[in-house]
Amino acid sequence: MDTSTVSPQVNTTAAQSWLLWVGFILVSLNLRLIFTTVGPLLENLQLGFTSTLLVTTLPLALLGLFSMAGVRLRHWLGEERALFFALILLSIGCSVRGLGESGLIVGTVVGSVGIAVMNVIMPVLARKRFGPQRMGMVMGIYALMLGAGAVLGASVSLPLFQWLGADRASAFHALGLWAVPALLALLLWLPQLRHAAHHGLGSGHSGPSVNVYRNPTAWAITLFFGLQVLNLFVFLPWMPTLLRDRGTDVATAALIFSVSQLSLMVASFFTPLLAARTQDHRPHITSVILLCLAGTLGLMYAPLPSAIVWAGVLGFGQGAGLSLGTFLFVAKAASIDTATRISAMAQTVGYLIAVAGPLVVGALYQHSGDWNLPVLLLVGILLIELIVALPAGRNVKV
Repeated sequence: MDTSTVSPQVNTTAAQSWLLWVGFILVSLNLRLIFTTVGPLLENLQLGFTSTLLVTTLPLALLGLFSMAGVRLRHWLGEERALFFALILLSIGCSVRGLGESGLIVGTVVGSVGIAVMNVIMPVLARKRFGPQRMGMVMGIYALMLGAGAVLGASVSLPLFQWLGADRASAFHALGLWAVPALLALLLWLPQLRHAAHHGLGSGHSGPSVNVYRNPTAWAITLFFGLQVLNLFVFLPWMPTLLRDRGTDVATAALIFSVSQLSLMVASFFTPLLAARTQDHRPHITSVILLCLAGTLGLMYAPLPSAIVWAGVLGFGQGAGLSLGTFLFVAKAASIDTATRISAMAQTVGYLIAVAGPLVVGALYQHSGDWNLPVLLLVGILLIELIVALPAGRNVKV
């Protein structure tokens, strides 16, 4: 019968699709674990000032400095093999972090380099393997898994540390154990290497390369992404402090911050789905920036009982901004090769811009003693962003 000859092929195709989805989701989950697992254990790690500064600030700079490595590795190895190599770096980095203070710094550097490569490769691989017509759904799932990984790391680190013994050595061992999900992702990505072999290296390149650094649309996408990352990475460490200075207790500040992160996850999933329905994304960009503007002002100046609402508004804007920015890397590119270059450019420049955010805001806060000047600076940056980022949404291809 016909079914006897067709069924194995159908089953094989279904299995390959399932393995691709599982691998893609697991890789996405791992992309924020190395960053969010340190914060809850900083006190228990008993690091010096220099080491603390390195493990909290250096990763963001490395994400920018090594984004271009993703372009090179994709050209040499193809998307699947480049991602596999980056997963090896991440697994090694996570493992080394369990060896003590020096290991934590070295492991953070190695793991951050791997993540910098994966940040560039993942949106491009999504377009290549799932197709442009499914980009809204795929990028929504990708952004959702980034948020889920961040929440998982932040929420599990402390219980894991306590389970291991609750001493300084246990804190390092707890960080080292996050190599397990990285190794699992590495193992489940192995079947995709065969796909890379069949499709050739650096597939998706056609025609002459585009110099994205001379393209105004690429610069608008870069500034939109970078300034959104800056806004997020200012509030990640400083929102609880701002709320406590306004008069909330520690538990309430933590609750309000959690609401902002939950709102961020929801927005990060739905925004690409909505963006995929149209070619003109200027209304989306405007909405994102206005949400961040309203949330920033509301947290500082609205009546304190409403802070939880404004934190939700801000988190929604931040989540929508990051996922929309990542979506634009591929939506505005005429080819996979150009999408890779836009992704690398936006993340190189964007993360280097974002590094300055927490440092400058922290310095202004320490100098002035209150939050008026830092918040007004953030408001000014958002207003500038509204002008410089709006061209990123035009219905044009790079």
